[in-house]
Amino acid sequence: MFELVKTLTELIGPTGWEAPVQDWITRRWSEMDLTVTGTPIGNVLARLGGRGPKLLLGAHADEISFRVKSIDPGGFLWLTAGRGRGEQRLPEPVPLGLPAAIMTSERTIEGTFVSATGHVLTRQQREHYERHGLDWMDFYIDVGARSRAEVEAMDIHPGCPVVNVVATRRNGKNIVGKAMDDRAALAVMTELARRVDRSRLQYEVWLASTVMEEIGLIGARSAVRGFELGIIVEVGLAGDIPLVDERQMPVALGRGPILVHKDMDVAYSAAVTQSLARCASAARIPVQHAVFQNFASDGREWLQEGVPTAMMTFPCRYTHSPYETVDEGDLQASVELLGAFLMGAR
Repeated sequence: MFELVKTLTELIGPTGWEAPVQDWITRRWSEMDLTVTGTPIGNVLARLGGRGPKLLLGAHADEISFRVKSIDPGGFLWLTAGRGRGEQRLPEPVPLGLPAAIMTSERTIEGTFVSATGHVLTRQQREHYERHGLDWMDFYIDVGARSRAEVEAMDIHPGCPVVNVVATRRNGKNIVGKAMDDRAALAVMTELARRVDRSRLQYEVWLASTVMEEIGLIGARSAVRGFELGIIVEVGLAGDIPLVDERQMPVALGRGPILVHKDMDVAYSAAVTQSLARCASAARIPVQHAVFQNFASDGREWLQEGVPTAMMTFPCRYTHSPYETVDEGDLQASVELLGAFLMGAR
């Protein structure tokens, strides 16, 4: 699955500008003989097939991003959050030194996330950083311009989305890159559609690639209307790293998919979650169980629409960073578990 994950995660698709991802998904799912439709706000839905209760599998297309807030006279770009809740907190972590992609109406402009460093810092600035770290007005993007006019001539203006640009790569047993949240889930769903025996489906199965999840689960609610069951496929939270207490997050890479029973907003459907667990046991697929704090998903909106919904995730280290890390085996096991559930007897 590496090449599929690499292709999807390297696409540029910030919140509200998901078209490059949705166009790719539309083409690929159409090539697989799925009936694909779009919604007015940009969600993509596809009918996989089968008969029975109408079930929707969903993942979101958008990635963590910034927006241009202003352009200073020297041609540098000041940023604000691309997520909800404005500037209450910085992204985690600030991507200093990494390439940036600024999306305009016609093209993508390259830049670099930077901050004043080294020899030009005053003692007061050094002390401030040591005590308080970076704030929104301590880093910016350099696009190689010398004036505001040069930047404006590139069609860059306040409101343009900005994302990190990193190559997805193998690192030992891991896959590392940006936008595993939630493009690796789209890869899982796409691989599932390729592998599953549609003649054995026990549900009428649909797939959804939703928009604007990172800014408040905006696309999810309209996507799920008319369905009877839902499963959110998401990036999970792995705690098998230094500085994280296992008592807080007892989840690790390489130990299989995670069944999430509750997050910060909702408790997921016990019936659907238990059914997934039984299918995993019958198919001898190892799973992990978890409660996620400081985490929400499209599942909240699905549940509020009255659709019993479970959330199945795959472990991921360093979420909301340019180096999100997953295990390919966990992704493969996620495909297998979903397949077992969709073809299992009700």
